[in-house]
Amino acid sequence: MKRRDLLKGSLLAGTLALLPKAQAQGAPQNRPGLGRRYRNLIVFVYDGFSWEDYAIAQAYARRRQGRTLALERLLARYPTGLVNTYSLTSYVTESSAAANAMSCGVKTVNGGLAIHVDGTPLKPFFAAAKEAGKAVGLVTTTTVTNATPAGFVVSNPDRNAEERIAEQYLEFGAEVYLGGGDCFFSPERRSDKKDLYAAFAQAGYAVVRTPQDLAQTNADKLLGVFSESHIPYEIDRRFQGLRVPSLKEMVQAALPRLASYRQGFALQVEAGRIDHANHLNDAGATLWDVLAADEALELLMAFVDQHPDTLLIVVSDHATGTGGLYGAGQSYLESSLGIDLLEGQKASFEHMLRLLGSSPDPAQVKEAYRALKGVGLEDGEAERVVRAIREKVYWPEGVRHGVQPANTLAWAMAQRNPERPDRPNIGFASGQHTASPVMLALYGQGLGFQNLGLLDNTQVFHLMGQALGIRYQNPAMSEEEALEILKARPQAQGLRHPEDTLA
Repeated sequence: MKRRDLLKGSLLAGTLALLPKAQAQGAPQNRPGLGRRYRNLIVFVYDGFSWEDYAIAQAYARRRQGRTLALERLLARYPTGLVNTYSLTSYVTESSAAANAMSCGVKTVNGGLAIHVDGTPLKPFFAAAKEAGKAVGLVTTTTVTNATPAGFVVSNPDRNAEERIAEQYLEFGAEVYLGGGDCFFSPERRSDKKDLYAAFAQAGYAVVRTPQDLAQTNADKLLGVFSESHIPYEIDRRFQGLRVPSLKEMVQAALPRLASYRQGFALQVEAGRIDHANHLNDAGATLWDVLAADEALELLMAFVDQHPDTLLIVVSDHATGTGGLYGAGQSYLESSLGIDLLEGQKASFEHMLRLLGSSPDPAQVKEAYRALKGVGLEDGEAERVVRAIREKVYWPEGVRHGVQPANTLAWAMAQRNPERPDRPNIGFASGQHTASPVMLALYGQGLGFQNLGLLDNTQVFHLMGQALGIRYQNPAMSEEEALEILKARPQAQGLRHPEDTLA
């Protein structure tokens, strides 16, 4: 079937953009080599992280905390590059297709885990690592069954089938699972009433539910689930007293367990709520989750220093929202004030909406912004927020492609004074993923190059394989084949939005 025939009169016209045929499986002309093997592998995914997020966090750390980000030091001194993120049939990926590219080495259609759209399963890299005798760990601030961690260990046609993914985790048998998602393990919350906690305990796991239990357990195998859905944002954990472990604390629990295995380990760490905060256009929540990721990164770099047989890969899977710090004042000389104004933010929009409930009045909204965001709203702005929460009348009316009403809450506090910011001068284009290239960096002993260049995200798979000496190839699908299948099965386009489970 010819390519033009696929689009002619098809449901796919206007919704799926054909990628250049020569680039359907990435950029094979740029394949960096490591030059050595390692015993251990750590992959740290900054989910939904853009260079704008980096710039804001870098400036805040320097200006308000008097320090340099660990990520800045890493990017300045060690091998770095850029990663193209597009999936098999879309220039804009989502987390499952991005995870598949990195974990399986081939492009897939958005929506499934380690699987092609025709149902052909792929072998995730951590599954191959486990077959090679490595211990495996997953640590995330999202539900532990979310797309980014899941795509490294299991195959499933639906990234949102998290109840089933929790069962697949039990079958897979990783040594460490830490994150959120009680609703997928608890018999009170699962649709089938299965008690996954009891099943994991019977399989030899210590099941922990609080930061105290996490710190006190000495079990070799560990399932830690610390919230009903995703782990609360760092800004809420830090300033609102929510009792959940930080990403650093979860990493601290995982590392010694995995390091005790004689044949080494493969660990994925995900700073997953950066993506969610950007979906909500929540600059304060994004900032603090990036800073929390940096604390975990500092710990991981120290571990690598002490264990030179370990390679650390730091990568973003895609950008989201791309909230940028915009220039203000003559010659942009007042721009940095927006960084200072972020210091007044003490809660996420998620937490604010929970406090406001379903029917707030304008006075309550104004007080919430003053106390939790450090912003004084005008009466009209507060009334628009009330309408967004009560009546689903969003602002601006044309922006439906995001996470509402949170995006309206962001618009309500947008910068008003172009000369001298009285509110953070950080703006978001949307609440969606974008197509921009993202960061890739390596940290470890004996790396023989400094510039990775521009890579395809499938090259992460090859770097992991070189690191651990594990070589295999998953079957590739062409874009034309995938589009033909989608055309014949249009219900594939009815997949839920990737962030439908966002709490």
